[in-house]
Amino acid sequence: MPPRTPKACRVRGCRSTTTDPSGYCKAHKGEGWRQYKPGQSRHQRGYGSRWDVIRAQILKRDRYLCQAHLRKGQAVSAACVDHIIAKANGGTDEDSNLESLCWSCHATKTGRERLK
Repeated sequence: MPPRTPKACRVRGCRSTTTDPSGYCKAHKGEGWRQYKPGQSRHQRGYGSRWDVIRAQILKRDRYLCQAHLRKGQAVSAACVDHIIAKANGGTDEDSNLESLCWSCHATKTGRERLK
């Protein structure tokens, strides 16, 4: 397998390049997780054992299919459950505010929400 092509570090203003899959140079490795509610466990962020039950129910309701791909007429398996209106923006864990998404759709949607 050929080596990875070096890319710019994901930290704004950093001039380093990296071949690490995370996209961060050695000086900024782990930076992405530090920005998201540092020092809080998944239970403190609202994703404890109750969320595990809700997540399973939503995946079953949506037949383990990515709802974003389904709207485009494609059947792709879902791996996670996403808040349509993010909890940070006042969203709740109500069934009507949750949908199943594949990893790539979830990452894209989450990235878009963080830019707002």
